[in-house]
Formats: sequence, structure tokens, C-alpha cells
Amino acid sequence: RVKSDLDDKSPADLSEDPFHSVDESNGVTEDRLLQLYVDVHNRERNQSLRVGRQYVEIADYLHLDGAQFLYHENGELGGRIYAGQPVSYYTSVSGDYAGGLSLVGRPWDGNRLRFTAARYHDDGEDEDDQHFFFDVRQQLSESQRARVQLSVLNDEFRMGRADWYLSTPDGETDLSLGSSYWGSFDARTRAYSPLYNVLGEQDPYTYVYGRLTQMIVPHWFLSPGVAWRFAEDTESTYRNRDYENYDLALIYEPSRAFTASVALEYWAVDEDDSFLGVSGEVRYRHGRVWEVSGGASFAEYTYDTYSDISYSGNGGSTVISETGTVSEETPFVKTYFLRTKWRLNKALALRLQGDIEDDDDSEDLAYRGRGSIEVRF
Repeated sequence: RVKSDLDDKSPADLSEDPFHSVDESNGVTEDRLLQLYVDVHNRERNQSLRVGRQYVEIADYLHLDGAQFLYHENGELGGRIYAGQPVSYYTSVSGDYAGGLSLVGRPWDGNRLRFTAARYHDDGEDEDDQHFFFDVRQQLSESQRARVQLSVLNDEFRMGRADWYLSTPDGETDLSLGSSYWGSFDARTRAYSPLYNVLGEQDPYTYVYGRLTQMIVPHWFLSPGVAWRFAEDTESTYRNRDYENYDLALIYEPSRAFTASVALEYWAVDEDDSFLGVSGEVRYRHGRVWEVSGGASFAEYTYDTYSDISYSGNGGSTVISETGTVSEETPFVKTYFLRTKWRLNKALALRLQGDIEDDDDSEDLAYRGRGSIEVRF
């Protein structure tokens, strides 16, 4: 990943930009190597060694310069071991290290059970995090499956989650329901709480969701979804807030080549913050050779900006009000996009996307473009 500022903005321009950060300062560039590894495996692919910069997905995606050895992960009994030096783009981790092991098995039909242990040592703080993960997946029937997860950090409950999925063989109904609870755990290292020194312990909350996709007539699908977040009572309301999220999508799919959809989404957050948006997309695919899609979205959102104190200049003196200030913003944003994918051959694919955003709070349009090349060896 490579990032560089293209236009030299004046201090006056930057003061009016709500998204300005130190990354946009003149002369600042950002170069990141995200992943670069070598994977060596046997013909049966039941043993492999991966060496280099990589993510350990089973341990909350720890980012390491190191190695993983996997042994019969898809068999009746197997696992992996991993170790390396953590990756950080902001602070020195020269003395940090992380590692662990994972065991996975199939104790009975339709079941998959995994236990993972991870240890992270933060040399700068001379602290350690001991993290344990439990993950159970069960095929209940031909159309139903369930998953239960548990995470324990430093002998404290971190997270528990349960999900249930239904997918009918005729392809007319998909349903998913789930809930998770996050506790007030005490992370000691930057890996599991990079903002702990600023924000302190995480406040507990519960998250619940549901999603149904149902064919109503041939080629037409209706997909409603809901999600709720319930924060436990806390004084730090601005970093642990309740919200409700509702959306409804209408999908038209007459063939595998053509799809059209329109969706409505609404968010309601504590303190009267809200979001309302509608979006639409049309996509056409020509076999596996190329596809093109385009769409638009229209959104209006209200949010309150809080300040603990307000001040003003008065003849060289500063007047401070302890009551604070509250300002409300309600911009209306229109976004249009066009994207395409072209598979040049079996090994090479090209993706392009362009966006135009029109914000009624800004006089200028915003333009975004993105291109990517995918190479398969």
C-alpha cells in the first residue's frame, strides 16, 4: 500500500476540512507492506509452512513477521503453531514477540471444534496478553448450521457469540440470526487495545442481528435486515452508545448474468444522531470474462458535535463558557459510482472503479478513482 498527497493545500484549506489529519500534511507519504510470504506445502495440502509477513486469522488477525506451520487442519485432528515479531506502522516493536498454537478436530459428524492460544509480549510496557479462543461449528441438518465462539483475555471474559444459519436447498430462503456480548476486559498490550492508554477499558455491550433473504416471486427477492447494539450503563456515553439499524433491499435477478437492486437503510443512534439513505445498483456479467456495474446513493444524516468548553476572543482576552457547545450538522450527500472487472486471462484480472460525491455542505464535487491488478500464479 502506497499513499502520497497530490495537491499542496494551504493552511486555510486544511482548517475547513473536517477529515484532515497529519497524513495530509505536505511532504507526508505512507508506504506499507501488508503481506509478503512464501507458502510451501505437500501435494495433499495437509501440511504447509508459511514464512514471511502475514495475518494469523484464527488469533484475531495478529499481524506478524514470522512463520506458521499447519498440519492436517481439515482432517479429523490437526492444528498449527505460529510465532514471530508483530508488525506496527506507528511505534517501535523491536522487542515485541507473539506466538501460539491451535488444535482443530471433528469429534463427531457435522462438527468442527477449534481451540487457539495466543501470547503477545509488549516490550515497551513489559506486559503480556494471554488470549484463548474457542470456536465450535455444527451442521444441524442439510439446510441449517450453527456456530458458537468464546474469547478469554487474561483470565477475563472478552467475548461470547452465537450464530444460526438457514439456507433452503431450493435457494429461495436464506436466514441468519445471531448475538454477541463483549465484556469489560483489561487488555495490557497494543495488539488487543491500541487505545487503552487513552480510552481505558472497553465498556460492555450486546449486539443482536437478523437477516432474511426470501424469494417472493420468481427472480424477485426481498431482503430485510435488523441490528441492535445495547450498551450497558456507563458514564462514557460517547464511546459506548446504543444504536438501531434497519435496512430493506429489493433484488431482481432474472439470470446469473444480470442483477439489479434497490435498498433503503436507516440508523438511529443515542443523542438523536441518525442516518437515512437509499441506494441502487445494476450489474451485468459476461460469463467469467468481464462485468460492469453502476449505481447511485442518496443519504441524509444528522449528527451532533460536542465540545466541553467554548471560548471567544474579546479585546485580547479569552472568554470561556463551562456549559459547552453543541452544533448540529445535516448534510445531504449524493454519490454515483461505476466499476468494472475484466479477466484478461486465467492469471491476470483488472478492476477499475470511479466515484463522484456531491455534498450540499461543500461547493466542490469529490472524485475518487481506484484501480487494481490481480495476478494468479
